[in-house]
Amino acid sequence: MDALHALVRVVRVIAMVAAAAFVFLLFTNEPQKAPPIPAVGTANTGKAIFVTRCASCHGADGGGGFGPALAGGVVVHDFPNPADQEAVVANGRGSMPSFSGSLTAEQIKAVVEYTRSGLK
Repeated sequence: MDALHALVRVVRVIAMVAAAAFVFLLFTNEPQKAPPIPAVGTANTGKAIFVTRCASCHGADGGGGFGPALAGGVVVHDFPNPADQEAVVANGRGSMPSFSGSLTAEQIKAVVEYTRSGLK
């Protein structure tokens, strides 16, 4: 019986340590908030939106990653009409999330313009 009690104590200590580690990580490892986006019409609005909202999937240079490549004229080829690209950014498609709830129509236009002309 002594071995059983010792085992129960060890399991309890391990459980308490794991719970304490979980609580510690819960409060210290909060996700970073995206930096604020410059107002539409200011310099680099489209680039700032791309860096904060798009680059994690499409790559910092638009070369692709989890999401498809956008640079090198690919996005212009895939979306000859910018309004079609704006609709995908706004509404999402496949694994692409919708940004209509977090970006204004003007911000969506700015980031689309950046992907069409600012990514080489």
